[in-house]
Amino acid sequence: MRTIFLALALAALSFTAPSFTPSAAAQEGGPATRFLRQRHDEVTRIMRRDASTDAARATRSQEVTRILSQLLDYQELSRRALGTHWESRTPAQRTQFVDLLRQLVERNYEANLERIQGFEVRYTREEAISDGTVVYTEARSRQERRQPPVEISYSMHLTDGAWRVFDVNTDGVSLVRNYNRQFNRIIGQDGWDALITRMQERLASGRTE
Repeated sequence: MRTIFLALALAALSFTAPSFTPSAAAQEGGPATRFLRQRHDEVTRIMRRDASTDAARATRSQEVTRILSQLLDYQELSRRALGTHWESRTPAQRTQFVDLLRQLVERNYEANLERIQGFEVRYTREEAISDGTVVYTEARSRQERRQPPVEISYSMHLTDGAWRVFDVNTDGVSLVRNYNRQFNRIIGQDGWDALITRMQERLASGRTE
């Protein structure tokens, strides 16, 4: 499970500023875009605080993780990633899977906090879809200006009155489809218990990729 895919995409969103502001309307964007910008502002304030001690860094990490939990709909991400396997799971199995996936995503996200601050993001448009809204962005490295920008789109929906992300598409590659292929392969070859064991082993190993 390459959770770095999601971590880098969300980190690029959270720690960068728009590269230009063509107009007040374009800068503000639609409701989903405004939600993403608000999360960006929160994380930016946190990352600007002093973190010269282990305690300060731990506090900062916890606060950023809290914001990530407000941004991502782990339940919906898990349901879509498992596909048909989701319906055949018991409530206890679903809860365990969602919790493991959340821990993997959060740990990988934290591991990339410093790595992706050298990007700037341009919010290009917001588009309604049948089950929510897609916010389109472009992320460009400040250090390697000649490199083409990475196109990142965020599929979002309203749940309990708040916008949440349930899929991330990076240069045409969907996080949900990427997970779905991996999970289907493991379950098909070795079964559900093997998938859970692999996720637990990944957490225990401390690996982030």
